[in-house]
Amino acid sequence: MYDSTHSALSKDRIFEAETHINYKPEDFKTKGIDLQSFNKEAMIERFKNIGVTGINVLILIYKPPVEEVTRGGIIKPPSAVQDDLEYNSMVGMVLKLGPDSYKGDQFPSGPYVKAGDWVIFPRGSSLQSKYEGEPIIMVEDFKIKLLVDNPSKVSR
Repeated sequence: MYDSTHSALSKDRIFEAETHINYKPEDFKTKGIDLQSFNKEAMIERFKNIGVTGINVLILIYKPPVEEVTRGGIIKPPSAVQDDLEYNSMVGMVLKLGPDSYKGDQFPSGPYVKAGDWVIFPRGSSLQSKYEGEPIIMVEDFKIKLLVDNPSKVSR
């Protein structure tokens, strides 16, 4: 959910949005992921103590950067910002594989993905949640359909 404490914009934040300066890492929770400054390894490390079970794959849902203020200076309402953040919830980064994922006759060449890969999976395919404010999804290994090099290129 959108954190209403971030709805009041300071002059610096408005300037940031108008000039399209990259968001800081501490803004990822409410503003999306800026791929230029995103640290995959640090994000994977944050989830290292999470236990993934069975054939499940833990995925961080990709949220493109969202601006709260348009180029023309119009402040977007919180609901519009939230809609923008949730739009691309079929793309994400693999954080961790379950112990039984990609095993058996169905996967003769072993795992198709590894931690840090950007993947596409069917929308609404599994359990979505948030952990420490980050949107995550548990997807069964066979539901991951594609690997992509840049999640910002994917749209519905």
